[in-house]
Amino acid sequence: MGTSIELTVGNVPLDYAKNSMGNDYGFLFQEADLIRQKSERINYDYYAEHPEEKAELEESELTFLRPLSRVVPRLNLLGHTLDRARTEYQSIIEEANSILDMVDPSEEEKDWLTFEDFCSLANIYPLTSLATDHVDFDTEDRAKVAQGRFAAHAQKFSRLPWTGSYDSYWSESSYLSAKICILSAESMLQVFALNSENADAEVVWEFGPIVNAGWVNRSMFQAGAQRQQSILVATEGASDARIIRRALDILRPDVADFFHFIDGDERHHFWGTGNLVKFAEGLIRIDMQNRVLFLLDNDAEGVDAYRKLQGSQMPGTMRSMLLPDIDELRSFPALGPEGVSDSDINGRAAAIECYLDLNLPEYPPAQVIWSNYKKEIETWHGALEYKESYTTHFMKQHAESLTMGDYDTSKLVKVLDALVAEAALLHG
Repeated sequence: MGTSIELTVGNVPLDYAKNSMGNDYGFLFQEADLIRQKSERINYDYYAEHPEEKAELEESELTFLRPLSRVVPRLNLLGHTLDRARTEYQSIIEEANSILDMVDPSEEEKDWLTFEDFCSLANIYPLTSLATDHVDFDTEDRAKVAQGRFAAHAQKFSRLPWTGSYDSYWSESSYLSAKICILSAESMLQVFALNSENADAEVVWEFGPIVNAGWVNRSMFQAGAQRQQSILVATEGASDARIIRRALDILRPDVADFFHFIDGDERHHFWGTGNLVKFAEGLIRIDMQNRVLFLLDNDAEGVDAYRKLQGSQMPGTMRSMLLPDIDELRSFPALGPEGVSDSDINGRAAAIECYLDLNLPEYPPAQVIWSNYKKEIETWHGALEYKESYTTHFMKQHAESLTMGDYDTSKLVKVLDALVAEAALLHG
């Protein structure tokens, strides 16, 4: 008979394989999502009689489990967005029209559900409210009984694009899977996430039984970003890497494992914008296939380097970005030949330290100091005074201070959001 493996959300199957691993969904999860969970496919009476096989039972119960709301950020980072789901749905409609045209060229195109109506139909009821009990084959009017509440929406279900056989169902949850889950698992997760009541629905990849049965080696099931999915972030200096690495780990833990940094905790080989540009040019010449994101300070030196990188014809696996322009830096104390005046330091003096909490009681109010004029971009370049002190202060903070509001992370969060958004544009 063999052994099957499914990816489910709220007990609704999204993908299925038998006697093989099927699609690898390890990237949806992190190591902390690995649990042991009782399974209907395990003969617990056998293990009760054979306690010496405890290790085998533990392996059989291995499962990855994560709430849907915490899966979505990982999908977005890899480009599995709602827009991509829309495109996928449209492709299925085109395929369905093509099939109908081959069967009967004279027949008019069917009135398929729009993508918005498709999403609404998918989310009529919260996933966790769906009945899962198997309706026996000898049940009177079995098909309608198995459909449950969905039977009242038969007309809408009839307008779904049909490109194959989806008539095998035995409960509300399996009916929704058979009729609605016509997109990839990643796209269906995005669709179901539109219903806020599905936020806590469990995304489950139960792999223990298929490993225990010997069909797939345990080593194949690894949580976290795979090598081809990870992103190498190249910064101007080691402090940039250390700050952003720690901020991701604490403030964006759900996607932190996708990001890697060059020598974040050791010496930095590409100090300064000039060396970083040379490094990028070298990677372009050797046709580097890994995903790489060059992150530059939002100052005059960074803007100059960013313009050079933008003109270097990077492949789709590489992108460059500046730390984001933010309102908090549009009127910032700056010291120049004529004294201190409020200036917009975006694009002129906003290094990573400017996005930290700048309220240090033992130091004077934060200010930047103008240092040199960049003729190439006709802009003054400046740097934050005592910037190392702000870095030290940040690195000393406990995680609770960064998450509970004792330390002002509002500007740093905008950096992380910009970083994640830019990373999602990389093509693997």
